[in-house]
Amino acid sequence: ACTASGGCVTEQAEVVMDMQWRWLHNKDAYNNCLPGEYWDPILCPDPQTCSQNCAQEGVDEEGYVENYKASPVQGGIKLEFPSAPRVYMLDGEDKYKMFRLKNKEFTFDVDLSSLPCGMNAALYFIEMDEHGDRNGLNPGGAKYGTGYCDAQCPHMRFIRGEANLLGWEKSHWAVNPDGQNMTGGHEGRYGYCCAEMDILEANREAGVFTAHPCTEQEQAICEGKEQCGDRGEGITGYCDKDGCGFSSYRMGDEKFWGAGQDFAVDTTKPMTIVTQFVTSDNTDAGDLVDIRRIYIQDGKVVKNSEANVLPGGGDSITDAMCSEQNRVFNESSNGFRDAGGLKAMGEALARGMVLSMSIWDDDFGRMLWLDGEKNSFDQDPSAPGIRRGPCPFSYGTHEDEMKYAEEHGAMSVTFTNVRYGDMHSTYSLI
Repeated sequence: ACTASGGCVTEQAEVVMDMQWRWLHNKDAYNNCLPGEYWDPILCPDPQTCSQNCAQEGVDEEGYVENYKASPVQGGIKLEFPSAPRVYMLDGEDKYKMFRLKNKEFTFDVDLSSLPCGMNAALYFIEMDEHGDRNGLNPGGAKYGTGYCDAQCPHMRFIRGEANLLGWEKSHWAVNPDGQNMTGGHEGRYGYCCAEMDILEANREAGVFTAHPCTEQEQAICEGKEQCGDRGEGITGYCDKDGCGFSSYRMGDEKFWGAGQDFAVDTTKPMTIVTQFVTSDNTDAGDLVDIRRIYIQDGKVVKNSEANVLPGGGDSITDAMCSEQNRVFNESSNGFRDAGGLKAMGEALARGMVLSMSIWDDDFGRMLWLDGEKNSFDQDPSAPGIRRGPCPFSYGTHEDEMKYAEEHGAMSVTFTNVRYGDMHSTYSLI
């Protein structure tokens, strides 16, 4: 924690893995409650009974390191693909650390030098409940990584302690980049929505930071596409799934972020990333009007790239930039504006959000929305906003990533030296 007048004070913090990575079994024995695609009908005949019958397994530090490949390093954590779970920062044993970042800045160091096309090292905030929705049906709470929500309104296995088993059927996953209609795994009827601020989603080839506001405050249970949203049909729902983001490559600077010394930010080396949440009057009371970004590498400040592809330019996320980006990229809907834009994002940041870190791939979409030459087979890469990065359209399946790891060694990300506080207080120049 840092202040402009007093400098930085070190805080000790722990992380916890999300409950969906844990073993879920009946509390009196070791029978899986969800042994395959379907819930056990005896243990889980209905949501409440299922929650009363089932327990999730705890994990000790050795388990985190050996089984889940989530290892403590000096000042932070290393997450190794493909075993590493999504993790959240705790404040003590039983609650999540709540970050309130409106009119503040947030800084961390990251090394993602081993991550190729199709991988995603993610550090982001979501407006989860501070206690992980701990209640009678969910006595574990934050200590066991419960209560996840985000702007995609994920259909979690448990929501507020109740098993999400009603309407359990194959999810309709819509159209993949190759134009095929795909269905996903089984999921329950309800989604769990909350505001999301993606500070970093990146690999060596491309990176983006994105604001995803929601119309509902805190956490909202959604049902059906009117509430949960449907990207394919352009229905926003409670939250802006696409968000308004700043990707240097997509904004027209293809030499800003990449592997090697030819790039302004060299992703083969560790870097410091500073994100500032600027308000209308530079006080905590003002509305969020700007999300600014700087990088520090080798002791030098690297200013964010310019949005060359937009007539109005700019190097940060503002409502005006988001509207212009939406128009220039010829988007069919404007979920960011409809969900309240930066003002709504700022209100969530003021209420308090939980820090999440993960490393993942995307067998369905190949992460083309992050780093691909195009996101769909029928797109023209020369049209504005289509190219997100230099990665080939055909690359990025889980098989591709596993093969890459076999040939090049383990893929991992380290997140270290998290700092937060007053503007310009979290970083110093050598």
